[in-house]
Amino acid sequence: MTAGDHFHGDVVHMNQTTDSVGIDKRTMAAGPPPTTPPDLEQALATLLPLLQELRRQLGQEARPLAVRTVEAAEADITATAEPETCRTALERIGGIAETAGPAGAAVLAVIHQILTLLGG
Repeated sequence: MTAGDHFHGDVVHMNQTTDSVGIDKRTMAAGPPPTTPPDLEQALATLLPLLQELRRQLGQEARPLAVRTVEAAEADITATAEPETCRTALERIGGIAETAGPAGAAVLAVIHQILTLLGG
């Protein structure tokens, strides 16, 4: 890139050299993708049936907005989701679960476990 009389970028002057290779940018190949801890996968597998029970209970209580919120958040709770996305979805569900009685209590316990595994 140039700006007036100034060049901003790599400039290499090589005079009377032998066996020179130029600029070494030290680029690194991407490593293997991070793996999901087995504890997290197990906690997520435990949570899904509990969410089905929570949705069923909310439906019986005629709380359609809560049911839709849980359904929408459930799509963001996966082992491959970004931790922040998963955390936000868990917090939304947790707010609803707090008011949902025994089914909500079971969901909250697993949510707290997952949040701990996610580091928060």
